[in-house]
Amino acid sequence: MDDTIPDAATAQRVRVRWWPVVVSLAVLVVTLVLGILLYPSAPDPMPVHFDGELQPDAWGPKNLGGFLLPVIIGGVIVVVFWLVGMQLSPRPAQSPATLAAVTRLLEHLMMAMAVFLSITAITSWVGVPLWMSPWLLPLLLVALAGSLLPDGIRVFRVQRGLV
Repeated sequence: MDDTIPDAATAQRVRVRWWPVVVSLAVLVVTLVLGILLYPSAPDPMPVHFDGELQPDAWGPKNLGGFLLPVIIGGVIVVVFWLVGMQLSPRPAQSPATLAAVTRLLEHLMMAMAVFLSITAITSWVGVPLWMSPWLLPLLLVALAGSLLPDGIRVFRVQRGLV
């Protein structure tokens, strides 16, 4: 895995690499298979919204589309991020190094969102232990932000010419 920042000669060709897309889609496919296996045991009506402690606070009729909605949203996010990453190009005010750093941030954001939505879906399907419910969502959000922090710092440093 090469995280080097390209020079001006190669900056025009910076695109989202294939492996973050594959990893993101693989996480979502595994979650989709798990969801299909768990669907028959889902309650009817099923929870459709959760409060801050991940406890159900709204219910709806059982249907496969609603049950798998987090995975569907994750797939759409991966495709949109991939399309955006394929369209990134240098502008006069944007250095090649900035373009490369933003592309890496987009790749890591794609994978982090796939994992975040998969964990959210799985916990909504199987439930969250009562002792964990007040802490799971804040921990997930901190992990999501923390996983992207190095890339955000890299973009900042590159834009400021510190790299």
